[in-house]
Amino acid sequence: MKALVRKGLEAEQFFYEEVSKPNYMNNEALIKIQAVGVCGTDYHMWTGGVITDIPIIPGHEFCGIVEKVGSDVTSVKPGDKIVSRLNIGVCGTCRSCLSGNPHMCISRECPGFKREGAYAEYISIDAKQLIKLEDNVSFEEGALVEPMAIVATALLERAKIEPEDFVVVFGPGPIGLIAVQMAKIYGANKVIMIGTNVDEKMRLPLAKKIGADIVMNAQTQDIEAEIMKITGGKGADLVVEASGSEPAINSGLKVLRRLGRMCVLGLPSEQQNNISWLTAAEKSLSIIFSYSSAPWSWNTVTSMLARGVFDAKSLITHSYPLSEYKVMFDKIKKGEVVKGIFLP
Repeated sequence: MKALVRKGLEAEQFFYEEVSKPNYMNNEALIKIQAVGVCGTDYHMWTGGVITDIPIIPGHEFCGIVEKVGSDVTSVKPGDKIVSRLNIGVCGTCRSCLSGNPHMCISRECPGFKREGAYAEYISIDAKQLIKLEDNVSFEEGALVEPMAIVATALLERAKIEPEDFVVVFGPGPIGLIAVQMAKIYGANKVIMIGTNVDEKMRLPLAKKIGADIVMNAQTQDIEAEIMKITGGKGADLVVEASGSEPAINSGLKVLRRLGRMCVLGLPSEQQNNISWLTAAEKSLSIIFSYSSAPWSWNTVTSMLARGVFDAKSLITHSYPLSEYKVMFDKIKKGEVVKGIFLP
């Protein structure tokens, strides 16, 4: 089969080539990949910024069709349209696993990082991780289930979003745009999306289209003053930090009300940042970090897609065959892509 293989940790060490079709064990299913999303971490592998095992096939946001199943598999059958949770190799006995959070198990082997991923024609995976999709959900929409599940875990479990919350989202990338929609679905009073100059042409208008009540440019507007004015001087109930930017984090702390919450999803480019802890302390803020996705969240978001309450299609701006990976990564570098999908 054809696959995109990362062979070095330096920049641009991806190679589209022939590799062996994966075997599958008794508890596994062989999946024919139909669509796979380009995650920010995949792009940073291309630029040399993420450490993985090598050689390895990247890709973890995938949707496909079951082609074959092992002898012990009864939950899915050939022909089923599926997406897959990523909790492979978890121990089942640690505190994370026993509390229903296997995505935080230290033994977890996420496809595309510790085991072969989905930038390929086929992948084999533990059938217990698979979730069947309804016929009305497209393969491309299915490829967005993984980032949707990340946001669902963050907002519903970690940040505990409440009806009538005033929500400010920093960073109009895929995660931030998903957060806008989910905040509205779960009853947020108002949602403001904050971007910068580079977002004016495409991402801020898209945020408005999919549900943001207000969009702002942090480089041309005094967002702190404007948010305080809109909230009558009280501040926001919840900030979703999806940019990883130090200025955005500090602005988020300033626009929160006393006893407000910040949910951090964005990954910073630097290991250390200068954060206004005094601001957070004096307002007794709750700062919540959220990483990866809890198992329940996948069922929640696949239901959203099946019921048509979440607009995934508007987020997908570019689709290319896997062989044209250099074209995709070049467009991402130029800031032209919101969400890209490979079609192996």
